[in-house]
Amino acid sequence: MFLLYINSGIKCGGVLSAPHGNVSSPNFPGLYPYDIDCVWLIVVTEGSSVLLTFHHFDLEFHDSCEFDYIKIYNGVSEDQGNLLGKFCGANFPPPFTSSWNVMTIIFHSDNHVASHGFSAVFQKGFKAYYFSAQQQSNLGLWRKTFH
Repeated sequence: MFLLYINSGIKCGGVLSAPHGNVSSPNFPGLYPYDIDCVWLIVVTEGSSVLLTFHHFDLEFHDSCEFDYIKIYNGVSEDQGNLLGKFCGANFPPPFTSSWNVMTIIFHSDNHVASHGFSAVFQKGFKAYYFSAQQQSNLGLWRKTFH
């Protein structure tokens, strides 16, 4: 089940299922609201990856991003092992490419400081393949054997 959050009349989050699109904090480029949680699930064509690039990023800063933050997940957010990063402040997160056709963005703000928030674009990309050290070693042995 996926939730769309509505807090104080502010609607945010949802399922984004297009080959490309935009995602931004509520009220962007104005100040985002206090005490809000938004979850976006980005889904592109099966067999593809999701490419995510930030064009604006301005959240309340804290050394460990405890107050206002964005979390980005490779896939769905229920698996903490899929967390790609947690970000706050004014330094842009790097571009991200998912390992499969789903990416999740979680935005949280507390009840104190509000900033201008974020804006990002996503698009469908090619399938990314990642190999473990053992798989890379096996590929090396295969190349030596057959080349």
